Amino acid sequence: MNLGNTKIVYQLLLGLFVLIFAQEAFAQPKWIRATYRDDPATTLSLGWTGTVGTVHYDTINHGSNYAAYNLTKTVDRSTSHKGNDHYFVRLTNLQPGTVYYFVIQHGATAVSAQHSFRTISDDPNEAISFISGGDSRQRVNILGIGDPSCWGDGCRETRQDLNRIVGRVRPDFVAFTGDYIRNYDIFPYDSEDDWVEWMDDWDLTNGPDGRITPIIHALGNHEDAVDLDKLFDVSNADIYYATNFGGNLFRLYTLNSEPADACTDVIQKNWLLNDLQQNSTVSNTPYWKIVQYHQPMIPHAEYSARTDLINCWASEFATYGVRLSCESHTHVLKTTYPLKYDASATTSYNNLVRDDSLGAVFLGDGAWGAPPRAAYAPIPNVTQDVGQISGFFFININKQRIQIKTVVPFPDSMSNVPQLLDDDQGTLLPAGVPLWRPANGSECIIIPNYNPITAINTLATPRAPAAVVAPNPAQDYITVRFKETLTEAVTIEIYDARGKRCQSHTNVRDQNFKVDVSNLCSG
Repeated sequence: MNLGNTKIVYQLLLGLFVLIFAQEAFAQPKWIRATYRDDPATTLSLGWTGTVGTVHYDTINHGSNYAAYNLTKTVDRSTSHKGNDHYFVRLTNLQPGTVYYFVIQHGATAVSAQHSFRTISDDPNEAISFISGGDSRQRVNILGIGDPSCWGDGCRETRQDLNRIVGRVRPDFVAFTGDYIRNYDIFPYDSEDDWVEWMDDWDLTNGPDGRITPIIHALGNHEDAVDLDKLFDVSNADIYYATNFGGNLFRLYTLNSEPADACTDVIQKNWLLNDLQQNSTVSNTPYWKIVQYHQPMIPHAEYSARTDLINCWASEFATYGVRLSCESHTHVLKTTYPLKYDASATTSYNNLVRDDSLGAVFLGDGAWGAPPRAAYAPIPNVTQDVGQISGFFFININKQRIQIKTVVPFPDSMSNVPQLLDDDQGTLLPAGVPLWRPANGSECIIIPNYNPITAINTLATPRAPAAVVAPNPAQDYITVRFKETLTEAVTIEIYDARGKRCQSHTNVRDQNFKVDVSNLCSG
C-alpha cells in the first residue's frame, strides 16, 4: 500500500472514530423522569429518551463511576413515540424512605449525569408533601380566534417559573391533573415540538444536585392515553389507578374523566366502587382518601358542571370518605368549601351541599401556565375562592390534617424562593415562596381529620362524640360544636404540621368550645 492510500485509510478511520464518538455524545440520555406505577415506598419507573442504556444505582453516591454502584437494571420497556425513542426501567425491592443515586450507562463507557430520587416512607406517622396541578399547555390562537392571552410573560414562561419552584421546594411527588401540551398537528402547531418543549421545561424541576421529582399522571383532553403510556410508562394504559402513600396514610385515586358519561363507563365505575369498598373496612382503610382527574365537577370558568361525575363519582366519594378532590381543565384557580353529595337536600349545587365535617374540598382548575380564562362569580356555599391567575397547590398531609397552600409564579418573587437541598420527607413550604392571597379566604386551608381510622370500628369504645368544627378553613379561631349533649368531660387536641401535639384542652364540657388556631398553619 503506498503512502497516499495509507493516508486515505487513516483519514477514513479517523472520520469513522469521530462519527462514532459524535453519535455517542449526541445520544446522551435526556429528559430523565420518574413515574409511580406501584408502591412508592419500594418501586419506581425511571424513564429517559435518546438511547438504550443500563441504570446503575445505589444508596451511596458514586458520581459518574458507574462500576461502583452496587445495583444495576437493564431496560424493561422501550417505546417509539412523538419522534423519539424512550426507555424505561422498573426498579423494585427498594428501601422505603431512602435516597437512591443513579447514572445511566450507554454505549461502551459513556455515562449520563448523576441523578437521585427518594422513595416514600411506609410509616403513616411521617408527613408527606406533594404538588397538585395541571394544564401546562401553551396558547392556541389563530388570527385572533382561540385562547386568550397568557398570564405574565407568556404560557411557556409561566410553566417554566412554576417548574423552577418545584425544583426548589422539593415536594415528595407531583400529582399532575392533565393537559400537558396543546396536542394539535395543524399548522403552525406540532405536537412533537410541544412535547420536546414540555420535556425540556420539566427538566427545570430537577434540583441542582440532580434530584428528580416523580409524577402521578392523570389524563386530560389535550393528550391521548397512549401519550402518557408511551412517554411515562403509567401503570394502566386506560389511565385510572390507585396508590397508597405512607403505608396507609392516604390513598390517591387517579380517575379518567374523558369518557363522555362516567355513569355508562361501567368498567372504571365498578373498579372505583370495588376499590373504595375494599379500602373502607376496619382492617384496611387509609387515614385519608384523595382523588385527582381532569374535567371538573365544579368548573369555575368556560364550562358547565359535569353532573355525570357528580352523580356517579361524588356520590361514592361521600359514602367512602373522600376528603380532597383535585380537578383541572378551566384554567383558573379555585378552592371550594367542603362539599358532600346529598340527593335529598332541598338546596344544593347539583346535589352537592356544604358539609364542614365530612365534605371534600375541591381544588382546581388547571392553571400550570395555560392561558387563564375569565372566572365565574363565586357560587354561594360552594366557592371559597376563585381567581384568573396561574399556579398550583402545595399539599402537606399527616394523620391529623391536610394543609393546602396555593403557589403562584410572580416573576419578581422568584429570587426569594429558597433552594432546599435536604432529604426530608413531608417538608413544609418554606418562607419566600409566592402565595395566592385571595380576598375571600385564607392563604392556607386546613382540612381536619374528623374520622380517624379508629372511628371506623363501630365496636370500639369509648366513642368520641360527633362534632362540627367551623369555620373551615379558619384563620384565627374555630368553634367545636358537639352534635350531642356531652354526658362527661372530653379532651380536644390540636396537632401541628408534623403530627406533634401542640395544644391539649382537657375537661371540656361546653357544647360550643372555642379554640385559638391562629398559629397552626405555620407548622
